[in-house]
Amino acid sequence: MMSRALRTAALLAGMATLSTTAHAVDVDPGDYTALPEGSNLALLYGIYTDRDQLQVPGVGTLKDGTQLRSAIGLARFVHFMKIGPFIVDPQVIVPFGSIYDGKVNGQRLNKSSGIGDITPFATVWLVNKPDPEHATYLGVSPILTFPTGTYDHRKSVNLGGNRMTYDLQVGLIKGLGKGITVDLTGDVIWYGDNDKYGAAKQTLSQDKSASVQLWGRYALNPKTSVALGYAGYWGGKQQVDGLYNGTKTDNQQIRAAVQTMVSKSVQLEAIAGRMVHVEGGFREAGRVQIRVLKIF
Repeated sequence: MMSRALRTAALLAGMATLSTTAHAVDVDPGDYTALPEGSNLALLYGIYTDRDQLQVPGVGTLKDGTQLRSAIGLARFVHFMKIGPFIVDPQVIVPFGSIYDGKVNGQRLNKSSGIGDITPFATVWLVNKPDPEHATYLGVSPILTFPTGTYDHRKSVNLGGNRMTYDLQVGLIKGLGKGITVDLTGDVIWYGDNDKYGAAKQTLSQDKSASVQLWGRYALNPKTSVALGYAGYWGGKQQVDGLYNGTKTDNQQIRAAVQTMVSKSVQLEAIAGRMVHVEGGFREAGRVQIRVLKIF
């Protein structure tokens, strides 16, 4: 049986794969809306996250002297085009920023700054029925994340993951009338191996993970909407040279969002969220996201 100290040390080592790749699968209200052919979007996100405790399987929750903060930006460009009968939107997400001010039980973690793992992908809409009250959109997104981010195998925290990830995401938007819309998204993610993990350059592997995200939106007027959301993530156990290191993708979150058009082509968005359950990782006590979207 692994002692408390060894389990904690193993999970600290597991923090080496903390990266910005998770943001690629997060879906904001309305993201699966298909715009007309020829439309373009430029988006800039700012995301601040404050983590206040660490759950260690077999040990418990570490609270005192435990925290980790990050300030992440995402630059995203989207182009809508038509291939045969389908609307398709090739796009790219470039993360950047810093993970900092980390410690566990008073033990300081390093910080990491720079560029994260770049994610190019496209959504193909299988159903595209725009309507002011009863719109229906169904899209499929094969998402690849490339190991382009800042990574140092000697560090406990990194912006990049030093591995590929493969995400199959399906998104549905359904208008229910009277300004009410439901957004439902599901993901299955497969992870490549990190063959330069830790000081000894071991091999880190990870089981596939799955997620479900739900938003319920209400249009206050033609320009402004509010939304409440839930996200659940499961699976994703990590192994180092075949041994479980205490880290996995297992958490549940609640969220709230406001979106408003400040001009005919510019939308502002604010989202606040909090984890209500986590196993095998840091808890996000609070996350705040600000997004600017430009249509051209």
